[in-house]
Amino acid sequence: MGFNYAEEYKKWLEWKEEEEELLRMLKVPESTIKELRTYDWNEFKRERSIISRQIPTKEIFFVVRPTFDKKDIIDVEDLLNEINDEDLYMILSNTDRTTLNILLLRILGYTMDEVSKITGIPRSSIYYRIHLLKEKIKKI
Repeated sequence: MGFNYAEEYKKWLEWKEEEEELLRMLKVPESTIKELRTYDWNEFKRERSIISRQIPTKEIFFVVRPTFDKKDIIDVEDLLNEINDEDLYMILSNTDRTTLNILLLRILGYTMDEVSKITGIPRSSIYYRIHLLKEKIKKI
C-alpha cells in the first residue's frame, strides 16, 4: 500500500488550522504563525518524500534480524557463502575470480579508480565485466 498524499495532506491541513486558531487566541503575531506554517509545510514535504520512496514488502516488513548475525565479507568465499538465492549462487560460482574480486571490492566501497589500481585492469574492462555479470543476472 502506497503513501496516500491527499489523505495525509488533509490531516496535516486540519491539524495546522486548529493549531493556528489556538495561536491566534493566544495572540501570537501573524508573522510567527506564518513562519511556523512554512516550517511545518517543509517538514511535511520532506517526510512525504521519504515515506513515498519506501516500499514495505512482506519480506522486509516482517523479518527482523539482529545486526550481530551479519558476517563481515572479507573475501570471495565469504561473498559466495552469504548468497541465499540458488540461481544467483550458480551464476556467481561459475564466474571468473577476477570479476568476483571486482564485485567484492565494489561491495566493500572502493571506487572504480581504486578498483582499477588494485586489480591492474583498465576501468573500461571493469565496467564491461560488471555489465556482462549484470546481463547474466538479469536472465534469471
